[in-house]
Amino acid sequence: MKTKDSLILLLLAAFMVACNNKYQGSATTIVNEDGTCSRELSFQLDSAQLVSGVFNADESMLRWDKGWQLTWGIKGDSLRHTFPVGLKAYQALSRQCWKDGRTAADTILVYAKCNFASVEEMAKATTFIVGSRRITPRITFERTRGFFRTEYRYEEVYPQQHINCPIPMSKFFTKDEIGFWFSGTPDLVGGLNGIEIDDITQHLKTKYTQWLVANDFELTYQTILKNYSRIATKAIDKQRFIALHDTLLKEYSRETDLTAVHMDRSKWFKKIFHSDVYSEILDNDTLMREVDAAQRDFLALSMFNIDYKLTFLGADNPSTLSRLTGNRLMAGDVVISPCIIKKNLWAFALTGAVLVLSLVLLVLKRKKR
Repeated sequence: MKTKDSLILLLLAAFMVACNNKYQGSATTIVNEDGTCSRELSFQLDSAQLVSGVFNADESMLRWDKGWQLTWGIKGDSLRHTFPVGLKAYQALSRQCWKDGRTAADTILVYAKCNFASVEEMAKATTFIVGSRRITPRITFERTRGFFRTEYRYEEVYPQQHINCPIPMSKFFTKDEIGFWFSGTPDLVGGLNGIEIDDITQHLKTKYTQWLVANDFELTYQTILKNYSRIATKAIDKQRFIALHDTLLKEYSRETDLTAVHMDRSKWFKKIFHSDVYSEILDNDTLMREVDAAQRDFLALSMFNIDYKLTFLGADNPSTLSRLTGNRLMAGDVVISPCIIKKNLWAFALTGAVLVLSLVLLVLKRKKR
């Protein structure tokens, strides 16, 4: 199967992203020398929430308490306004955006900012609701004082998110391929030219597609198998159905319009078995609930994308990480851990003064002799 045919869940994810940006946003964090800190989150809301200021928890990945200050602004403009937007302002902006071929909701960003006495407080106040997952970081701040220098170390860890898939990635990827494809490490393309890099990425795309297809099929197949006794008139007996597993997977993977198959599984099984007996299971929302929930969670995690910026002790974090994404979290923990060493100028000044004083005393002592 060619990669271009379809990345079942990714196509659906792209569709969902186009309709709803609730799993995308940005986070700007400032950590000071004394351990105090602040965090500002930006995100988008629909028109009803923007105008009323009443939040719909189902339409947002963020939760905040009274300590957060809310404002709004236009993308690319540093000017902030008191939240909510208000009906008149929203209508005026909508008219202007309509002329430019945009919508006001896609133009407006909402900002939530809060100051914290410690990084531990900030960690407790930072939770992203992604599908049924609650992603909360572990944050530590350490200050180690020496005579000549003070070391400041900050670490923010977002824990790995294990995905509920019956077929593990390791069946299609090596450990290094998983790391490279989802998080960029290890670097498998160092020193290669563009054509060679494209060959590697296309190869990994194909593997990724095969993995997605296999899991989409396996979730459906196992649900049928678990509920086989519910089928009143069976096309084939259960043992025969089990024996056909690999053949069915191969046929499923050959489909050229996998998105259509995913959206109407009953139709595909009816075509293969010339019978609609499996529709009793596949069209039953209750029986398919676990399948749908697993795939919704995967979609949500795939869409999770936070542009991350850290200013640590007045300096921008030099880390290569600029995005906190669900794909990175699938591969392992995401760790932001800058370390800054500051020289204690007073220590050098004191040492210099002591040396100078020692020399002066030594000279005076020799003169007395």
